[in-house]
Amino acid sequence: MASTDYLRLNEHKIFKELCESLPKNITKTLNLVTVHDSILFTWDFQNNCVLSLNIKAARSREGDNVIHQKLLPLHPPLFSPEFLLVNDTGTLLAVVGPCGVLMLQLPTRCPPYGAFDNNKEVVYCKTHSLDERLLSCSDTIEVRQAKFHPGSVNHNHFLVLTNDNMLRLYQIENNEAHNISIHSVGEKPTGLFPGSKTTFLDIYGEIAVDFDFGLPEVSQSPQYFDVAREKSLIKSFNKNKDETYMINVQTQTGNKIVPKSHVEKEQNGKEWHNLIWPVYILTGNMSVFSLNIDLKKRWKPMLKGPLPMSSFESEQGEACSLICLNTVPEIICIAMSNGILCHSILLDLEEETYEELKQNSKSISNIPNKELIAFESVELEMGLVTTGDDSSLKYKCQIFLHKDESKTDRYYATHAAGIHSVSISCIDDLQNFVQGPEELDPTSDIFVRPTKAEYTVCTKTATSQKVNPVIGFGLYYEPTAIITLLADGSLVTLGVLYAADLPKISDTDDYCDGARQASPLKKMLQEPFDAYIQKILKKTPTQPVLKLPSSGEHTQEQCYELLQRAAQVFREEYFKNHIKAREELEKRVHTLSLMKRNQLKEIEIMNEEREILQEKASNLAEKYEDIKDKQDELLKRCENLLMLVSRKRSEPSDSERDFLNELQEVNEKILVYRNKIDKIKNKMKYQEIQIENWKAQEVKKVAAINETHTNTIRTNLQETGTKITDMVQQVKEFKSSLNLK
Repeated sequence: MASTDYLRLNEHKIFKELCESLPKNITKTLNLVTVHDSILFTWDFQNNCVLSLNIKAARSREGDNVIHQKLLPLHPPLFSPEFLLVNDTGTLLAVVGPCGVLMLQLPTRCPPYGAFDNNKEVVYCKTHSLDERLLSCSDTIEVRQAKFHPGSVNHNHFLVLTNDNMLRLYQIENNEAHNISIHSVGEKPTGLFPGSKTTFLDIYGEIAVDFDFGLPEVSQSPQYFDVAREKSLIKSFNKNKDETYMINVQTQTGNKIVPKSHVEKEQNGKEWHNLIWPVYILTGNMSVFSLNIDLKKRWKPMLKGPLPMSSFESEQGEACSLICLNTVPEIICIAMSNGILCHSILLDLEEETYEELKQNSKSISNIPNKELIAFESVELEMGLVTTGDDSSLKYKCQIFLHKDESKTDRYYATHAAGIHSVSISCIDDLQNFVQGPEELDPTSDIFVRPTKAEYTVCTKTATSQKVNPVIGFGLYYEPTAIITLLADGSLVTLGVLYAADLPKISDTDDYCDGARQASPLKKMLQEPFDAYIQKILKKTPTQPVLKLPSSGEHTQEQCYELLQRAAQVFREEYFKNHIKAREELEKRVHTLSLMKRNQLKEIEIMNEEREILQEKASNLAEKYEDIKDKQDELLKRCENLLMLVSRKRSEPSDSERDFLNELQEVNEKILVYRNKIDKIKNKMKYQEIQIENWKAQEVKKVAAINETHTNTIRTNLQETGTKITDMVQQVKEFKSSLNLK
């Protein structure tokens, strides 16, 4: 179990309860597992509630203390759920089935294990049933796809696609679910086949089966107008038909030729910066339409399409799923029920193609501004082939596509026969070309490497009709791993490990005439050798994890065929790759040994050259010392000559004249200072004489104080002393009372 339980989740009680509650008659692919912010959500059929588990806390050291919670809806669903969805903020959980949509308001998470509502075992959640009368009570209308709108500010807008070619937009606000708008994405089906719920349009593939959101686009005025502004613009155009300057404006009802002055007034009045999230809708006949839904109702959405798409050589089938990868340019992947995947690049429509569509189209407003360029088709192995001839073994089923947020060039396909991991090899080269300089010419090397489709989990053999479909698929990103729940209750968690892109060894050689000198070692070290060996050892035809249905016994012939298939894969692919890797290692060792010999010879030559250079350096150092001594002697002789020349000159030089003038000015200042000093000395002598006369007069004075004055002074002094003593005593008392030192 350890090899197929990378996250060690089978040890937890939640999956034991889930295995007991699963119905035994599940035959189609579902998606009842979703992971958001390390929280796993799944559906409990027995108790009609959602089970949640914090995977990160369960895998920690205190995992034994982590319990799973039951999110019990206040109003249980009246339908059988088929897939779960969580919004980006983790506040809403959508339980979706063909006959209804139930929205659960998730409570806040709290420590220590990040569970809901103070880690209670049972948590009651408020619920909202979206259009319960229409979806649950109708015999013909079914839900095909539902997703949260990524452009919603509060992450509370929900988009639902039904089989009557309608897109319904809901908003959960103020504890209520509101139906904001309904958009038609095709002709409304009317007739049904007798004795069935299948419409005529569904037979011909004209019913929308899936949708996905593309990357947001920034739109500025005057690309979109609301209805009132558009009508006023058309009226002003009818009144001023004779104006000369006209402009082609793309409005929501088509291109309009309006006066340029009117458009400038509209632009100058208020600039529009709209963030548009295009919705790409897939029909059963593999047509793709686009629809721009504004959540603020600033314009009326118009369905555009079908988008022009170049044909590809493959057997046509019924389209069933679509995803738009987060790449630049965008890549749209379409899956068909026969296991064929079509990869297309979404590009702006060229003017020539636009004119052709304009001539053939009845309404200009429906002409798309994008086109699809199909560059590759991949055929999945729908069931493990154990025989040599598989031409007659064609299995068809519903296929679901899932994005991998950790790697943009990878996505997963789940179906009744298992799981495929699909890696598009050309995305990195394509993005480098788009982000490169404009003068770079496109090359055919971008699409040379084929897409790698790896059979990860197999639940069916091609010769058997028994299936063990995938009923739950989620991606956990800490570390990246897939979580798969099968119809028989088994859980498979596999780590998604891939070699990181190692940095190339930088070239440190000098440039020679503006170009690098090419060497065999440099060419060899351009790619890390371990990455090269990993490419050789990477398995192309995979031997998936077998999770065949447990009901019934497998015949010895089937077991022998499975064993032969595994042995053949090991013999033809694995051993061959190991032999090739051994040969490359031997080549590498031989090349490096030759280079080592050459380098040792070069080192010997360099040592000899170093000794020669050291001798030359010592000789040059001696010559340098001699030259320096001679230079010092010449400098001294030059100084002596300059002094002799200056002495023999009769007239003073300019510097000597300046020095003499400075000396004369200094002498004059000295005379002035001496006169001032003499005056100060005379004044000082006069002051000394005056002071001596004053002292003599003071000595002659006799102090005459009578007895009365003496007694009065003595009395006052005694009283003053007594008061001072009292004050000192009071100050000491205050200090003692205030604890002051």
